[in-house]
Amino acid sequence: MGSSILTGKRAGAMQKADGEWIYALFERGYESNVYPHTDHWSAVALGNYAQVMRRVFSHATSCEGGMLRSRNGSIRPENYIASWRSELAKPALLRDRAIDLSVGSSCYSAVPESQLDDVRLSLIRAGFESRIDELVGGSLSVSLHADIDLLLSIYGNSGPLSVWRVLKEYDCGAAQIEVPVPSATKTAMERMPEVRCHSIDQHNVLVAMGSAPWRHAGWQYSAVGSFVMDVAYPVEMEAPGFAKKAIPAFRDAVSNAPQVPARTLGLVAEDACAPAVFSFAFGDLLNREDTDRLLYGLGSFSDAQLQWEVPVTRAGAEPDPAFFAADVQLSLCLA
Repeated sequence: MGSSILTGKRAGAMQKADGEWIYALFERGYESNVYPHTDHWSAVALGNYAQVMRRVFSHATSCEGGMLRSRNGSIRPENYIASWRSELAKPALLRDRAIDLSVGSSCYSAVPESQLDDVRLSLIRAGFESRIDELVGGSLSVSLHADIDLLLSIYGNSGPLSVWRVLKEYDCGAAQIEVPVPSATKTAMERMPEVRCHSIDQHNVLVAMGSAPWRHAGWQYSAVGSFVMDVAYPVEMEAPGFAKKAIPAFRDAVSNAPQVPARTLGLVAEDACAPAVFSFAFGDLLNREDTDRLLYGLGSFSDAQLQWEVPVTRAGAEPDPAFFAADVQLSLCLA
């Protein structure tokens, strides 16, 4: 399996009539398993600050597992996010030009025929129903600046198509402009929820955030990726600077997580038919010839099927009895 190799980043920006700044983000790179290694630019996001940063955080989740790297090696998600914040503070001016929204059979068309219905619905939702006949008739040409809201309805975060179809890196001018981005707050980490972690095996972890129930978060890199999108992004939009400190703090918690207490999880008797809901002790899975297979199997259940309850150990006291329930919604027999 290959990785995407990132070799460059660039941001362009334009200001709408109401004063809102709209950004276009471009990344240069290549796929590690495609030869020759020829990098190229591609537009990856179009929208206001919160919208393009959502795409940045989404890409940052790929950094943790190594699917997005630089030529020099791995990239930390928090560093990837911080570098894009710097780009957004000094973007190039996004120059105005006409964009031909042609409908075609090619997968590279501005509007592929196969997705015309989705584009039509997006235009209707955004209030541009009057432009549909032009689009279908093949004569819809729009201005990047004057028609930016129409373009956002199709190629923005909630649109059906990707922005690389209509914007190119050379749409950015040579001169940089200064655009104010939210400043990092000193109190951002006060928003960090309580993080509780336990390791199931050498790869998989249990995680509970704040008052939320325990859940199997998958492998460590997957747990960090989920934190980046589900926690770090929304908090970052309210408390800038949170991601830079919170992501490594969460990674450390996951990496140093103690093993799930043995009393966390009784097994259904061998050769017995299991009920729809059953409980078993986690410790009963350990030190068996098939322990690895059983632990691996836990990962095949969804959060809706599994409920973890981890005993709380208090100083000088035995852990409280607790159970692990698996609501499999079917008649399950254990061999």
